[in-house]
Amino acid sequence: MTGSVNEYLQPIGDAMPDWQARPLPQRVVLEGKYCRLEPLNPQAHTKSLLKAWGKAQDGRDWTYLGIGPFASEAQFAAHIVTTAASNDPLHYTIVDNATGHALGTVALMRIDPTNGVMEVGFVTFSPELKRTVQATEAHYLLMKYAFDELGYRRYEWKCDSLNAPSRSAALRLGFRFEGIFRQLLMYKGRTRDTAWFSIIDGEWPQVKQAFVAWLADSNLPAGKQQRTLSCLREALAAQTSGNPRTAVEVRPLTESDYSAWHELWQGYLTFYDTKLSNEITSLTWQRMLSPSESMYALGAFDEGRNLLGIAHMIYHRGTWSASDHCYLEDLFTVATSRGKGVGRALIEGVYQHARSKGTDRVYWHTHDTNATAQTLYDKVADKPGFIQYRKALL
Repeated sequence: MTGSVNEYLQPIGDAMPDWQARPLPQRVVLEGKYCRLEPLNPQAHTKSLLKAWGKAQDGRDWTYLGIGPFASEAQFAAHIVTTAASNDPLHYTIVDNATGHALGTVALMRIDPTNGVMEVGFVTFSPELKRTVQATEAHYLLMKYAFDELGYRRYEWKCDSLNAPSRSAALRLGFRFEGIFRQLLMYKGRTRDTAWFSIIDGEWPQVKQAFVAWLADSNLPAGKQQRTLSCLREALAAQTSGNPRTAVEVRPLTESDYSAWHELWQGYLTFYDTKLSNEITSLTWQRMLSPSESMYALGAFDEGRNLLGIAHMIYHRGTWSASDHCYLEDLFTVATSRGKGVGRALIEGVYQHARSKGTDRVYWHTHDTNATAQTLYDKVADKPGFIQYRKALL
């Protein structure tokens, strides 16, 4: 929105003389390649949903929802009956095309046809649906319905600000973070600060194009992604802006990569005006390649197999979670590759590596003067506002 001025020279939003209220979403079937969305139907879906949710080890998936967990199958079935009758939220079931099994539900809610705004919510994905192609396609189908078929202007995602997986999912899918609404809700006997995200109609064409590219057979051989959604959006943005991105492959470093890694490692230390002994450098390399260590190294390679960037991460336990945390300790790209998507690709590679390990958090630090890097970091992660304190003991 570029904005205009009125007769008093006050800035105002662009006029929309042709705007008309949008239609309400309907109980329709949205067909995809890997899954379909069907209107939630107690008779058709309860048994299958009960089976899918029966594979959950505990009730943690309901922590950040205003509903659940359910004490019995009868209670869950009653919830499905009540939910299916609702018009706002309007609930859909995600059905796997290959098996015909219902694996989860999702809803369109806070539907505002006058202003062309709606929210996706009640994302209840069973263990069988999480981190699958079907899960991503389900979100794409619902977005496509909202923007392309119904003509809505704004599509929202909101979640408890403490729900890190939900916040990460929103950013991965192309939503933009808008801020925190403090003490917005009370649920399950506790207060909730709400994180707000959105996609607007002007952003949708690029978001849609990235989804189409991600879902293409060439990107999903044997169901395994080659390029992430974020990387695809970055590449599309670069084409639009005229800033060419470098095509890179991110993979774990191996013994044969030592010479190239060592050169970048020395450049990284020089960047931070730091010197380390050869013994420490050698030990670091050995630890990152050892299967008994919790340290790992990723490299970003161009089409000529030249190493353009490195990322080092360490997995460790924490006191606030049963699963490990992933600390991204080092990130460095060669000077000629900066601003071309290499750093972003490495961070996405770290995210993917951490997900494969069942990790619930990736975090890192940077110096407050490193403004260039922070421009990227603000796009791919949240800034919690903590200050680091340090005491050298040797």
